[in-house]
Amino acid sequence: MSENLIYFLAGLVAGLIIAIVFFLIRLSRLKQTAADLEQELRTHSFELQITLDELAEKNQQLQLQAEKDSLSGAYNRAFFDKQMQAELRRGRREQKPLALVLFDIDYFKRVNDTHGHIAGDKVIKKVTNIMQNQIKRPADKLCRYGGEEFALILPGTTLAGANALAEEIRQLFNGNDLDFAITISAGCYSAIPNADSDADEYINFADRALYAAKAAGRNQVQSYRQEQGNFAANILE
Repeated sequence: MSENLIYFLAGLVAGLIIAIVFFLIRLSRLKQTAADLEQELRTHSFELQITLDELAEKNQQLQLQAEKDSLSGAYNRAFFDKQMQAELRRGRREQKPLALVLFDIDYFKRVNDTHGHIAGDKVIKKVTNIMQNQIKRPADKLCRYGGEEFALILPGTTLAGANALAEEIRQLFNGNDLDFAITISAGCYSAIPNADSDADEYINFADRALYAAKAAGRNQVQSYRQEQGNFAANILE
């Protein structure tokens, strides 16, 4: 074999070895780059998930703020309207009664006029807490209907059941630990929703019962029985 051929083959081998070495170095760098990209992707994915979780939590908080009354902490009127529609549909579907109780703080204007609006706000908060503590089922919703008036939505509850709960709540205000005496009046209505039933029907009959309670002297519960067109009262003891 000639000397030139030996040099040629040696150079070829050396070049191949160098090429392989550079290839391996390049491959190692590519693998490291891929690993770095994968790690960066995982980091970004983790950060993105945290951001999404934070956004979901913020959205939930905003939704709760939109549904809650800022003073009392009870659900607000907008939530009441939406919830009544949902419970009416469920009552029609399941053929179960839906009850509505309207509460009113007796002579609340006197509280504001005599003790001031800050005292009135404290009364609203205290009344809400007392009522809320008597609600045991998640489906039952207490709403601030307006001013000193509250609405309690009671799915799957008969008129007798709504009346009993309203009376329990009313009695809690006799001898309560507020700075001054507070009593409440309540009006109850319950029926199995039919195709023609709407929220106005329940509000109307519960409000008529509440008006009857006020007209009879306040500090009592009245229930409206549609089929009889009259009222039944739990009078102050």
